[in-house]
Amino acid sequence: MTKTSAVRRSAFGVHRLKVPLLACAAASIVVVSPATQSDESPLVAAMKDELARSMSELRIKDEPSPYYIEYHVDETVTMRTAARLGAIEVNDRDSRLRTLEVDVKVGDYQFDSSRFVVSQGRGGFSPQGEGSAVTTLDDNYDAIRRQLWLATDAAYKRAVNTFARKKAAFQNRATSDPLPDFSQETPARTIRSAPPRPAAPIDWAQRTRDLSAVLSASPVLQSSAVSVAEQYGTHYFLNSEGFVVVTPIEDATFVVSADAQADDGMALRASYRISENRLEHMPPVDALMAATRAIGQRLTAERTAPLGEEFTGPVLFEGRAGAEVLAQSFVPLLLATRAPDSDNPRFARQPSTPFLTRIGLRVMSESFSVSDTPSLTRFGDQRVPGAYEGDDQGVPAKDVPLVENGRLLTLLTNRTPNRNLPESNGHGRGNGPQAGVVQIRSSRGIPAAEMKEKYLELLKIQAKEFGYIVRSLDTQSTPLIFKVTPDGTEQMVRGVNLADVPPTAFRDILEASSELTLLTYRTGGGPVSVIAPALLFEELEIEEVTDILQKPPIVPSPLS
Repeated sequence: MTKTSAVRRSAFGVHRLKVPLLACAAASIVVVSPATQSDESPLVAAMKDELARSMSELRIKDEPSPYYIEYHVDETVTMRTAARLGAIEVNDRDSRLRTLEVDVKVGDYQFDSSRFVVSQGRGGFSPQGEGSAVTTLDDNYDAIRRQLWLATDAAYKRAVNTFARKKAAFQNRATSDPLPDFSQETPARTIRSAPPRPAAPIDWAQRTRDLSAVLSASPVLQSSAVSVAEQYGTHYFLNSEGFVVVTPIEDATFVVSADAQADDGMALRASYRISENRLEHMPPVDALMAATRAIGQRLTAERTAPLGEEFTGPVLFEGRAGAEVLAQSFVPLLLATRAPDSDNPRFARQPSTPFLTRIGLRVMSESFSVSDTPSLTRFGDQRVPGAYEGDDQGVPAKDVPLVENGRLLTLLTNRTPNRNLPESNGHGRGNGPQAGVVQIRSSRGIPAAEMKEKYLELLKIQAKEFGYIVRSLDTQSTPLIFKVTPDGTEQMVRGVNLADVPPTAFRDILEASSELTLLTYRTGGGPVSVIAPALLFEELEIEEVTDILQKPPIVPSPLS
């Protein structure tokens, strides 16, 4: 912490702060009372002082004053290194940034200026939301207060304008049982300091260069790249209700990607990615080297693989693919999203999950249980990046049982109430509710080694000539799918993909492995970890890819 008492005295103990006129507001000159805690940083002190002043003084004549204000400040240091063909392409180190976001609400918890979009014709919408800005890197109390003051002023004017539009839109609407716009929660403090940085960090520029060289000699790859990125720092959150959050920002990713093209022109892409909190948590270099080589080997094999066929029937997801299909098609169903209000009800967007109306009903096979446990920091000997202490709205993260014996118990919520879900369970991350650490288990799990045997038996029972085993569904890659005949013969295929998985399909999962796989992916609200088994579905669709094919290069690669 820095010395803030002297800073605040120099700022406000000798002179008065002159406040420019607010639009349509009476001019005023005020004496600002400094924060009382002497051990606060200038940043936190400025946030507290300006928050208190805004709540007591910020108002426009004949307009509502704020009933709620929140400040977010992220101060980060970012490193990014990328290499291609054994040569460094990007090497940005220690890029510092401090960003500020302000949200102001007018009205009250039942009906306020939030959750409203303005139609712009032809189905377009203009969101009415919070503002963000880049702020000073120095811990200068005066400079921070000035930026907070201007950002709060702008956010308040937007809120007043939006509130007037929202009231006008609802003036002639009859609502029998309206839901509140914002839930009331018990204020909480979440304070955690980051572990110290390593004294001798790894030279990731050299490591990235070495790893990219592994793929550079392949004549079948049209492009390949290895990139490493890390962002660390501190997140600060204060609001007018008394919530206080000071937590570390820790985000590190490692990505290998490559592209190739089959002789018929079909584009192929494979990637390998790892998400961790810190770069020192990444696997050792020999493991990264093996994974990088595997990307090149996979694309080399895919180029000459035959085209797959359309299929409807049982599908087996092995290893990581089991967690991937759940992350892409099931986890989003567990988020209690609510459509925003609009000035034109015809354009109002529908909730993204059908599970809002299925609480208490069966949504999975009866042996399955699902929970979201943000408190889980380790899974065996692996760290769990999706763990967190408090969400972006300051609410402490709660462990939530979601499915028991296949029946849906509840959903993950933020401070936007839904029918029968009036309160937050600490999952407001990003622009809505978001998962943290989703654990999916079956009480009747079998060894993963037996899953294929069960699948082959099912193909014989259903008199299927073939089936499909999915081994990768990475969203940045072409899927890794194998055609398998009832006698167990496998063949890699291309040109097919998994069709959309309907929510009802999860009620017909036939088998699950007892072994579980940890998958972590990034969202706008931070990392999400999914711990899940391999899965055998009774019926899904595999469809042919309909991409437009481009002709391969006329002249072979110079590396041939």
